[in-house]
Amino acid sequence: MNNLNISQPDPDWDYYEIWQSLHTIKNKIDAGIKLISGEETGDSRTDKKLKEILEPALEQLESIIENDLTDYSQDADDYK
Repeated sequence: MNNLNISQPDPDWDYYEIWQSLHTIKNKIDAGIKLISGEETGDSRTDKKLKEILEPALEQLESIIENDLTDYSQDADDYK
């Protein structure tokens, strides 16, 4: 795993809230990786735990994509 030492950005930055949300998602993904790293073979118990970890991360990522990211090309069309 690549552990980057990323400093806290300026709260006034346009992407600050998205940055925080993506780090939360990344932490959930890292927890899922850690969970399966200790497993020798797959089983339904581990799969269930992994889904419990990853499904909220997926929902949060989908929300960011759908609600927080602007279609800048459409914004430019609005000014024509």
